[in-house]
Amino acid sequence: MPTSLRPLWLLNLLSLLGRHDQPYAGAASDHFDGQRFRNLAPTPHKGLRELLKWQLNRPKSKPWVAPPAAPRSPLAERVGGAELQVTYINHATVLLQLHGLNILTDPLWSQRASPFSFAGPKRHHAPGLSLDQLPPIDLVLVSHNHYDHLDLWSLRELARRFPAARAVTGLGNGPLIEACGFDTVIELDWWQSLPLADGLRLHGVPVQHWSARSRRDTNQTLWLGFVLDSPHGPVLFPGDSGLGEEFKLIGERFGPFRFATLPIGAYEPRWFMRDHHMNPDDAVQAHLQLQSQSSMAIHFATFRLTDEEQFDPPRALRQALANHGVDAQRFRAPAPGEQWRVPVLLAEPA
Repeated sequence: MPTSLRPLWLLNLLSLLGRHDQPYAGAASDHFDGQRFRNLAPTPHKGLRELLKWQLNRPKSKPWVAPPAAPRSPLAERVGGAELQVTYINHATVLLQLHGLNILTDPLWSQRASPFSFAGPKRHHAPGLSLDQLPPIDLVLVSHNHYDHLDLWSLRELARRFPAARAVTGLGNGPLIEACGFDTVIELDWWQSLPLADGLRLHGVPVQHWSARSRRDTNQTLWLGFVLDSPHGPVLFPGDSGLGEEFKLIGERFGPFRFATLPIGAYEPRWFMRDHHMNPDDAVQAHLQLQSQSSMAIHFATFRLTDEEQFDPPRALRQALANHGVDAQRFRAPAPGEQWRVPVLLAEPA
């Protein structure tokens, strides 16, 4: 049976079992030993013992609620020239419109961030844009294979609705995304690049994270972020990341940045999460290392993945900005559906 015709339950099952049509096979490198990928700096692996310790000691949480959505604004079908329009949809899903292209990051419209429709973290607010409200999508960026970033149902819907769209992801994730119906899936390694259009170039960049769809396939596919390098200033989508040396290296190579999306949620308890998820103070440090003129907080308040309360991340972000002396208007947390028109990069970030 062609992979694009497999029922979704079978794709989820194969994914959960850690099976792909073609296991990644490539030359060893400074971050790949021939079987598994690793971060630039060693990060300790949290095994079953640590997971059980966390789960058995989780504090009680207040009920999560639906946050207010942003007022509906007209959405341009495309933008060109020096314009950059960014719409926050939910979690790590953002619509980037620039250079005549419509680009989606880590698309997630499912009701649960899980391989199952009946269990796993459930959403607490509707996506800021429905699938029906999207403009024509040209490019889909998938940062890594965790269920809250590589969602098979959402990818299948996008491939059906936008058959000309291309997908770009890290090494080893291609077969799973192709199985959703995309005709063109491009895999990038860290620091590899891809020309797009009108002077725009896409770069895969390292971030500090990990990958797995099951306990059998840990770190067998690559996690990465993306830089859209433009004559009007670079744009960063890092997916998930802890605070390591990666943001400093990205800033040195591409910065200062016109715009960055930076994750601020899923960070408690710190002893378990700190290597792979930034907290708001980490995110402000990353913002400074990137010399970002404008940053959007992502990865918070949609799914309860960890122990912080639902609206702790934006509150902690405001405090971290004050602690580091950063103008609060330069790094904000959006409401679902909020649209930003991002100014072109100034000579020096204000």
